[in-house]
Amino acid sequence: MIAGKRLRMARTILLFASILMAGSGMADGVAGKVSVTEPYVRAVPPVVKTSAAFMQLRSDDSVERFLVNAESPVAGVVELHMHEHDDGVMRMRRIVHIHLPPKKDVSLEPGGLHIMLFDLKKTLKPGDSVPITLIFDDDSRKTIEAPVRSVTDMMRH
Repeated sequence: MIAGKRLRMARTILLFASILMAGSGMADGVAGKVSVTEPYVRAVPPVVKTSAAFMQLRSDDSVERFLVNAESPVAGVVELHMHEHDDGVMRMRRIVHIHLPPKKDVSLEPGGLHIMLFDLKKTLKPGDSVPITLIFDDDSRKTIEAPVRSVTDMMRH
């Protein structure tokens, strides 16, 4: 009788462990195949309620993928953006995704692709860290910590 209970308990534990492992593999999805390097967020004065996040992305997937959204607890609204020239004027505009070609680096940088943080809930000071969750086309997510840098720090990099 005790041996039967142990066998059932072992089967239950094995089943539960396999469900957890299968679920975690699915949760990784594209997020597990994208590396993020050199993330940072621009420091802003207390009266400014917007900032931007920059980083290097690389998808090790064999097919093209897309960053489709981002979230951060420090901002009321987070959007993907790009800069473009319009009749000699540099304009920023919202985009629906950032293309991640297979095995290639994609730069999110000032004057190009970036992540906008609107309605900041706190002042972003150098030395702070901002959590940002990147959301990919398969709805998988990767949360990163982006240090806050001053403009002079960014110029040094």
